Amino acid sequence: MRVEYWCKHCKHLVGALDRPEWSQADAERYCGLQQLSPAERMEWVSVYGSQGVMTVQTICQHCQQAVEQHPELLIEGKVLQ
Repeated sequence: MRVEYWCKHCKHLVGALDRPEWSQADAERYCGLQQLSPAERMEWVSVYGSQGVMTVQTICQHCQQAVEQHPELLIEGKVLQ
């Protein structure tokens, strides 16, 4: 399975793991996704089983710094305009 981490604000690929030997359950366990609540999982994780890809929304360092310096950006709905 391939696990891809995408920034939920700027939509850039933050990183990826290629583990062909992993099942979906393995990916969830090794990446700590079983810690998420059902609502968080629905919001942040997508599985494309036919492609063998799981995507996880995260926040990249650039967007995290922007939010820390300008929290009002979250109110506007987008960190990067």
